[in-house]
Amino acid sequence: MGGLTFGGCVSANDAGTGAPAGADAPLKPGTQPTGQLTIVDDNANALFKTSIVAAFEKASGIKVASYSQGNFNDLHDRYTTLFAAQDSSVDVIMTWAGWSAEFGQAGWLQELDPAAVPGDLIKPALDAVSWQDKVYGLPKFGSVQTMFWNKTAFADAGLDPDAAPENWDSFVAAAKKLTTDDRYGYACDLGNASGAYQNFLRMLLLNGGEMYDADYQPIFNSEAGVEALTRLVELLQLHKVMDPSSLQISHSADLADLFARGGVATVFNWPFQWATATGEKSSLDAATVGNGLIPGISVRSATIDGAEGLAINKFSKNKEAALAFLQFVASGEVQREIVAEEGWFPVSESVLTDPASVKALPVLTTYQETTKYASKRYGTPWSSELDQLLSVQLNQAMNAKITAKEALDSAVTGTKELVTKYLPR
Repeated sequence: MGGLTFGGCVSANDAGTGAPAGADAPLKPGTQPTGQLTIVDDNANALFKTSIVAAFEKASGIKVASYSQGNFNDLHDRYTTLFAAQDSSVDVIMTWAGWSAEFGQAGWLQELDPAAVPGDLIKPALDAVSWQDKVYGLPKFGSVQTMFWNKTAFADAGLDPDAAPENWDSFVAAAKKLTTDDRYGYACDLGNASGAYQNFLRMLLLNGGEMYDADYQPIFNSEAGVEALTRLVELLQLHKVMDPSSLQISHSADLADLFARGGVATVFNWPFQWATATGEKSSLDAATVGNGLIPGISVRSATIDGAEGLAINKFSKNKEAALAFLQFVASGEVQREIVAEEGWFPVSESVLTDPASVKALPVLTTYQETTKYASKRYGTPWSSELDQLLSVQLNQAMNAKITAKEALDSAVTGTKELVTKYLPR
């Protein structure tokens, strides 16, 4: 990574608030960047602390005065407070599709000029930093959910250890066989608002449904949506194959650990699940972990996108240096390290198709298969509020206090108000 060079991004006159003419223009490559950076990231990439930040400093000559990580679930409010105060003390933040839309539309993120964006970025990864045809950052890793299963548990249950179920009914039948006195057939992470939304959205896509129409009017209480949520509830209430702790599991990393310990036979999780399940602390290994497409309900398969990125605070006074860091993270050298060491998908086509990447992360083979099917996240300016709204209704439905239709009808009513708030006609 030390061999990379950097083009700067804007002139000094374009940095910070109250800048002269051109301050609102998209950031372009320019002179050699200098300065010191403060970066507030989530905790998805341990490598940033152990090697990547230091490698950036060595390659660029730019000092990272502060690099800190926080829990994803805590960062939104922290960022909102920062931006509302027009605070320039943080230069770079972690973002995803929902926050890129929310903070970008609010004018809090620095838009990038196409000249600042690498040409071989994979579209789903670029979507994580975009909203309405504007790019507000660069992706740091790609991600979609796939199915992971315990091959030993499959074999013990009389199932083919090398093949995942190809439809939902087959999955339920398998989950019943996999559920024993000391292990459930399936678990998920419904324990926080973001997780609840993701688990519902995945089921909606697996049943061929959509969250919104072309005008962003919510339609997820359609017949497809109601059936999708009903199927999720049935795993817990009817079939008894879902680990009840799923309602309390609040992070995908905790779900990954549960699977790695052998506490559950199947999960639908992000690609880092492979590294966790085949690591030194796992009861499993590469030979006993299966990976494949998530079985669909009315379609063959579908999945949710989880790509993350980095964005530049619009009020930063170090935008040139900030863009240099974003470009460094999206570079092939860094992306190969993230794939090999952390199990995330790369953000560029060249690294995705690199045989060394596939060898380091076999899940990439499944990832390439998922491109044939729907893969969405529906990041919008109201995503954070929708998560809270929808999670309350989903929790009620999962606990059989209201029906799936009642839950979704109520959530759609609230979502229409959010759409009007953020996209007034």
